Amino acid sequence: MTYSLANRTQYPDDGRVIILPGDPAFDWTLAFPPPDWKQTAAKDPDGFAFVVEPGSGIARVATASDLEEYLYGGEYDERLDEIGETEEDCEWDG
Repeated sequence: MTYSLANRTQYPDDGRVIILPGDPAFDWTLAFPPPDWKQTAAKDPDGFAFVVEPGSGIARVATASDLEEYLYGGEYDERLDEIGETEEDCEWDG
């Protein structure tokens, strides 16, 4: 399935090219997978995950090794701090 912002009726069609945090369309845009997710996911036979980057709130595709780095390298903890959660609040068996 291909996601196209231009074909969505609820997407503001006012000619904007860049949508920044705070823009009404920012959250709507983040509700869809990144455009390159299938290509990135296909590179790793061990699977993939979507992770949300701390600071921006933008989701990206992570391979299995990227996910380990995200979880154990501090980005996951940073993101939890940003959204006011703790590991105990999450149902993750890491």
